[in-house]
Amino acid sequence: MEKLSDLEILQIITDDKDSYSSSDVKNAQRIAEQRGLDVYLYINDRDAYLRLSTKKAKIDDRAPLRLRFINFLVDSFTIIIIAYLMSIIVKTLGSDHHDYNLKTYSKLWSVLLTFAYYAILEGFWNKTLGKVITGTTVVSQKNKKPTSKEILLRTLWRFVPLEPLSFLFAKDGFHDIYSKTKVISKKYLVNGSR
Repeated sequence: MEKLSDLEILQIITDDKDSYSSSDVKNAQRIAEQRGLDVYLYINDRDAYLRLSTKKAKIDDRAPLRLRFINFLVDSFTIIIIAYLMSIIVKTLGSDHHDYNLKTYSKLWSVLLTFAYYAILEGFWNKTLGKVITGTTVVSQKNKKPTSKEILLRTLWRFVPLEPLSFLFAKDGFHDIYSKTKVISKKYLVNGSR
């Protein structure tokens, strides 16, 4: 019953309630309450209900730019800290016979670390440390769990020069647009959407 549309739930509660068991009607009422459906408006003025429900469907569920900026700062800082800790470990474990010139490979390590950070965290958990702190998550354009391909594209697009500046021109960055993903506040997630 959780997979039924709002309209189907309302029909079970009102028009079709005689066709369903009382437990099904109660379950539909519980779902309607969880979804915040206005049963009384539906009963009294269906045209007004349908107009309002289509307006609600157009709500922009994307995370605001200030949260996206906080995500960027937290994730960048986290990557810098991880890189610093890794450099300490490499220096500590390095032997006197080998010259570990970290500066030679620092750009390569930076790219690999950044790629791994985003691909692993967003690939498995749909969020990075920044998104955990701001209560946001990555979803596909249809509010489903992103596919591996979408996460890979999303991660690769982050390496386009000046990609963070794409937020100056649109609410989504290139890594959102071209991977067909978006970042939303967790409050917009509906049970079963991931």
